[in-house]
Amino acid sequence: MAVKKVEQSVPTGVVAPQPVRPPLPWAPRRPAPLPLPAEDPDEYPSEDGLPMASSIEQALWMIACFRVLLHWFRARVDVFVGIDMLVYYEPGNNGVSVVPDVFVSFGVAQRDLPCYKVWEEGKPPDVVWEFGSRSTAKGDAGEKKEKYRRMGVREYWLVDVDGGYHDRRVRGFKLVNGQYVELPWEEDSDGSVAVWSPALQLEQRFIDGRLRFWDRKTGKYLELLEEERERHWLEERGAREQAESRAESEAQARKVEMRKRKALEAQVAELKANARTRRDLE
Repeated sequence: MAVKKVEQSVPTGVVAPQPVRPPLPWAPRRPAPLPLPAEDPDEYPSEDGLPMASSIEQALWMIACFRVLLHWFRARVDVFVGIDMLVYYEPGNNGVSVVPDVFVSFGVAQRDLPCYKVWEEGKPPDVVWEFGSRSTAKGDAGEKKEKYRRMGVREYWLVDVDGGYHDRRVRGFKLVNGQYVELPWEEDSDGSVAVWSPALQLEQRFIDGRLRFWDRKTGKYLELLEEERERHWLEERGAREQAESRAESEAQARKVEMRKRKALEAQVAELKANARTRRDLE
């Protein structure tokens, strides 16, 4: 008997459901798109790709200044001393920065920082030094000085490493009503220049071809690293020589005491021998 095919009627206006076919095993599949890296506004580089200094002499001056100040403030936990560090001063903008040669920030803990963010530390640096050379002196006295003024850096110092690029080898500026006013300076008969730093309470002097810090309270220069090492070495050598001299004196005293004791023992033995001889004769 033939089977009669029954066709189901679909109501008008209703779309009949279509069967879902599985994809063919050889059909190419489009790879899922890779997620785009999210921009991190808090990512601030710790290096600018530029050398620390334009000359060895400039680098030595920077390092000497940094070490002296770091040692001077070693007993304080609320003073940050930085060297050749990127300073960011616009939140969310990691393309705007400045790199002081050396700086001091009061009220900021000394610790290992990859960079200095003004808004995170709550303040800009208080004192900044720029050690100028042929390639940097013009920018230090112009563009950089203006940036520090806008940031609110209290004191700005220009140090002329090679000589001939600034009016004097050491120049200090204090921020007064939003503008930099040059600090008064004195020149001795030997040509050395001295400028008082109100922020540091130290006198900065250019003498014997280098920048030195003078403490008026003690009447002494803050020691350079090599001077401190030499002083420690001399102190250790003096202490060692004193100990050796004391040990030698004590050894000599023991020898003299031993000779005296032996001489006394010999005298006693002789007296005893004489006494026995007299008894024997009697």
